[in-house]
Amino acid sequence: MTKIFRLEKGDILPDKIVEIAKANGYKTASLQGIGGFNKVILAYFNHQTKKYEEIEFDEQFEVVSLNGNIALRDNEPFVHLHTVLSRRDMSTVGGHLTKAVVNPFIELIVQPTENIAKKEFDDKIGLYVLKV
Repeated sequence: MTKIFRLEKGDILPDKIVEIAKANGYKTASLQGIGGFNKVILAYFNHQTKKYEEIEFDEQFEVVSLNGNIALRDNEPFVHLHTVLSRRDMSTVGGHLTKAVVNPFIELIVQPTENIAKKEFDDKIGLYVLKV
């Protein structure tokens, strides 16, 4: 059953979503959300170096889009998120969400899936990938 959660100011993503997944028994789910962040680390995966390149932001953002999933990695809930963030001047930044501090809130929708997916490391790609 799909549920909506309100994440509060100061909650840290993805840690808070892992906490929600454990408390509700979610093994695999689709995620979407809106709201605000005031500290963010975004990443871009460089396919040539097979490493994430991170940029840290310390400013208030409107969360235009927050999408991702929960899957099992080492039998624990693992959260994979991407986001698009809007600045006051309406310019945007986006990418893989490594870490974010909620401000003032996030409205998060969690939709469990019927099947169970796991994250396994793929040497060829250099990433943990979804295995369904």
